[in-house]
Amino acid sequence: MRLFLLLFLSYSYGHLHASTIHFLKNADPVIITTTGKSSLTTSPPPPPPSPSPSPLSSSPLSHLTSSPCDLIEEAAALHCIGPIVDYTADLSNNVLHPPLSSVEQTCDKYNQYMMCTQGVRPDCRQSRAPNIENMYETICEEKLAAIMKEEKDCLLEVENDKNVKECFVNKTNTLRDETPDTVTAPSQTYECTVIQAYVDCLIEREETSCKDAVKIEISFLSILAKRNPDSKCELNTNVTKARPKPQPLEECDTQGNCKCRLPGYYFDAAQRKCLDVDECESLSSACSQKCENLPGTFECSCDERFYKLAADNKTCERIDTSPLWLFFAHGQSVWNISTDGKSFQLQRAGLQKTAMIDIDVKENRLYYADIGANVIERMNIEGTFPQAVQRFDVDGLEGIAVDWVARNLYSLRRSDILVQSLDGRFRQAVYKDVMKLPRAIALHPAKGMMFVTDWSSNAFIAAASMDGSHFRKIVTERITWPNAVAVDIFAEKIYWADAFLDTIETANMDGSDRRTIIADAGSVPHVFGLAVADDFLYWTDWTYRGLLRASKHNGENITVLAQTALLPYSLKVYHKSLQPDQPSVCDVRGCSQLCLLGENGAATCACGEGFELHTDGKTCSSNCSDSQVECGGSDPKCISKIYMCDGLAQCSNQVDELNCPPRICLPGQFQCHDNKKCLPPGGLCDEVADCSDSSDEMYCPYQIKSSGAGSHFVLNTSGIRKERSVSENSI
Repeated sequence: MRLFLLLFLSYSYGHLHASTIHFLKNADPVIITTTGKSSLTTSPPPPPPSPSPSPLSSSPLSHLTSSPCDLIEEAAALHCIGPIVDYTADLSNNVLHPPLSSVEQTCDKYNQYMMCTQGVRPDCRQSRAPNIENMYETICEEKLAAIMKEEKDCLLEVENDKNVKECFVNKTNTLRDETPDTVTAPSQTYECTVIQAYVDCLIEREETSCKDAVKIEISFLSILAKRNPDSKCELNTNVTKARPKPQPLEECDTQGNCKCRLPGYYFDAAQRKCLDVDECESLSSACSQKCENLPGTFECSCDERFYKLAADNKTCERIDTSPLWLFFAHGQSVWNISTDGKSFQLQRAGLQKTAMIDIDVKENRLYYADIGANVIERMNIEGTFPQAVQRFDVDGLEGIAVDWVARNLYSLRRSDILVQSLDGRFRQAVYKDVMKLPRAIALHPAKGMMFVTDWSSNAFIAAASMDGSHFRKIVTERITWPNAVAVDIFAEKIYWADAFLDTIETANMDGSDRRTIIADAGSVPHVFGLAVADDFLYWTDWTYRGLLRASKHNGENITVLAQTALLPYSLKVYHKSLQPDQPSVCDVRGCSQLCLLGENGAATCACGEGFELHTDGKTCSSNCSDSQVECGGSDPKCISKIYMCDGLAQCSNQVDELNCPPRICLPGQFQCHDNKKCLPPGGLCDEVADCSDSSDEMYCPYQIKSSGAGSHFVLNTSGIRKERSVSENSI
């Protein structure tokens, strides 16, 4: 199909000085006449006067035809023509011309071109790309453009009709396999036959809607077919006329051995027929992002906000070529590194036990959980001082993930999935008791979905709505230690690494079409963190003690980017294209505390722990229990009385630190009420009384059960690869 479009562009859009479009609009004939402007004629300029004989007439260059442009004019014309040529030759969605549904964009391009070439003589300008220039002039003729704008939605529906595209591909595949003499009438050109094939597909369109748009499309093709007076292309637009049946795809010899006549098909012996190869499913397409299977072929496409399709028609190239940066947790510090591994920078030092990080591109911030200090913090990537987001209930936390659209922070802690505002003021369990041994979390806010991994004895990967409405396990077989998960938001796929099976795999977001990318103990012996960007996978590995990279399509070209002194943990890629800025329903929802994204564009207001939602579905009011302290003032929230008098003000008005006995413990430690012992945060509410007065077990929500202080920070070890827990001193 791309070949035919290039062929068509190279020959089409000639003389259009008196072309007429006929089509029906509301059952009445509408006639639009396009009249070419004298300044845009494509007739060749008069030949220059013959020069007087000179000694140079015998020069080797004297036979060349003079150009209507001087050197400066030619350079200016070529500079200006580039954008409309690129737009015309965008083969990702177009069939035989730029989409008529985008007439406004097309005419904007044309107006920019005309303004750009104001200083260039018309005959020079037209000599650079006469066919394309006249095509733009035809589309932008006032009356025709007005009708196209009126039928914009229907024209878009026709252009995106998958059956029409498949029909055209089938017909042109047949034409490609035959010589022009066998498929064209004596009075028709091969190009005319290609145009007729598309007209046939439009006429045979099964959908009954948007008939006027089909007539507009066919009428425009008729103009292009008769682009000059010498054209003999007579398009048949009569649907009742019988047409020859396409030649069968199967070719069989006398012994009954069959094969397919065209590439992109395979012969199915059971059905005795040629079936289409689904290149998108078989990985042979190697599309960077989206892949659409078509009969005998396929098409790749890219998110046009940030990417353009490369010359190979498969790779999506980033428009913003600013470099990617990798951020990774290193136990007591967080670092960033360039993707070539040549530039390191210390981002945050002086931490106790940090394994989980994430990035917020919009506010240029780094989020990290310091399990040892029992705190989640954030800091500006440029290096400002850290700010505490959560000062309690951080022990036992595994993954964290920033929702860059609705502005929330999700995390995994013990059996729950939590969500809180980015500043930490409001926090709630969006899912309770759904996890056993949680490990990693990744978000796709545009879809309102999250993906979490659990590496318990019944390990799984789950997909869940970000608003807490739907939790389902999508991968439950052939999975043991899913240490990491990442979402390719443009290809709409997930990737995960299994540290026990030594694999990196991928699947659709519902778990279907599962494939192994890398299955090699020597290449991925113990992955912990995983990220995807452009056409690459990036990961941290404990055995290598390093950061690695490989192709996301087939795992080839594995490269060690850098090696680290300590074990590398969570890994994130920083670039604004990876967190697309987009309008959010939450911007207009009017939620007083939390706004949670759901699937299919939904958004729900929610309240932090200790608050209840009013009947208006937006406003929250305090509903603290007897086991909680209510923080007042500008930071209303409820906190457990467990954290009263711990030396850290959880409330902005410090009500939780008023009237407290003298402290004998360090800030953040629990001081037994009899003042005889100090406990780390992990020793609270574990159903084991560590204080003689059992005060460490007061005010505890026992529905959340802990498996003991030694397993709150559960990581795989590098020394003994197949054991699943480490002591608190491992980092």
